[in-house]
Amino acid sequence: MLSHAEQSICVFGDSHIACIKHALDENRVSVPFGRLEFWGASGPSFRGIHLKDRRLQPLTEEAQEQVKMISGTGRGSLAPEDFDVFLFVGSRLRAQSYIVPMLWRAQDEAGYLSQAVRDAVLERWLTGCRSYRAARAFAASGKTRVFFAPASFMNDQVLDEKVVARSINQQATAAERSALWEGVAQRMDRDGITLIAQPEQTVTRGCLTRIEYASSRAIELQDPVHKNGAFGALILKAMFAQLAEDTAAASPHVDVSV
Repeated sequence: MLSHAEQSICVFGDSHIACIKHALDENRVSVPFGRLEFWGASGPSFRGIHLKDRRLQPLTEEAQEQVKMISGTGRGSLAPEDFDVFLFVGSRLRAQSYIVPMLWRAQDEAGYLSQAVRDAVLERWLTGCRSYRAARAFAASGKTRVFFAPASFMNDQVLDEKVVARSINQQATAAERSALWEGVAQRMDRDGITLIAQPEQTVTRGCLTRIEYASSRAIELQDPVHKNGAFGALILKAMFAQLAEDTAAASPHVDVSV
């Protein structure tokens, strides 16, 4: 097994990868990798990236320009064998679309969902996302390690309180969130993908993100989705911890007992 210093990592995604870039620029986390690159596109341009001939490729002129700007390396496409580790961030897999409505169900006795229905909802959320299907294909290649950090909960103090009251279960508990994330992790694991769930310390009021983890000037700019370097550092640290655990588990056990 390669040491971390010999491994390469690619951070792939839409505009949500900015929090990872901020974390590195602000020296919030030490990167134990020999090479780390960013690759993706922001805004509508991200829709121009597709999996074709086993490679993620920008198929529109707008996406090509975004990829060129974000990667800075001239890398025109991505294949599983290009990097030892891939971290998919955001990438249109929104926690808001699955975790938030399911947290309402957790306390809605009249709306009880059977496990079969819950599994079907989860399956539709994951496989309905083109980026998730690409991550699944990369993992299935056996040539790389794949992590996925879905787009996080909306930022607190940015959404209108009427919207919060109508759409957010503010009474949802950490245990209820954990149970849902565990279900997502187990389902992703079947596809060979490791989930990086939203860190619990960043959550407030049921399923919103604490404002201290929101992007700079989020309130002023009315930005409900993007996060800052502090948030990105937590995502990176969670991934690095898992990789370190994997390395330790793969190392031969030496019995030093007498």
